[in-house]
Amino acid sequence: MKYFTPAGGTTEVRPRLFGKSTVICTCGFSKTVASGKADGLANNHAGSCRRGTPSSPRRGGGGSIGSRR
Repeated sequence: MKYFTPAGGTTEVRPRLFGKSTVICTCGFSKTVASGKADGLANNHAGSCRRGTPSSPRRGGGGSIGSRR
């Protein structure tokens, strides 16, 4: 099942094994829940999602962990 967000993105339900489904949104949201709850979660997220696409990755500033000199 696919739902459209107000920001122009989509939220989709993908079935998994053992009665689970994963809800995936173009904003980067992803959650695995019981299949019976997946459609409700997807519909709820699609109605409240304000980002159509993932935000650009942040770059570490000077002195952040993992920065090289």
